[in-house]
Amino acid sequence: MSAEERVAALEEENRRLREEKDGLLKIIAQMEMTLNRLIGRYITEN
Repeated sequence: MSAEERVAALEEENRRLREEKDGLLKIIAQMEMTLNRLIGRYITEN
């Protein structure tokens, strides 16, 4: 594998990892909203 091929493969892996990171950040944001709703419903209403 040439240096250019290795760089291209690493760039592709980097792109894929960024997409995965963005997806995980969206999931975390959704979980935070759910947690806040649960806290609001079960903790602060008591």
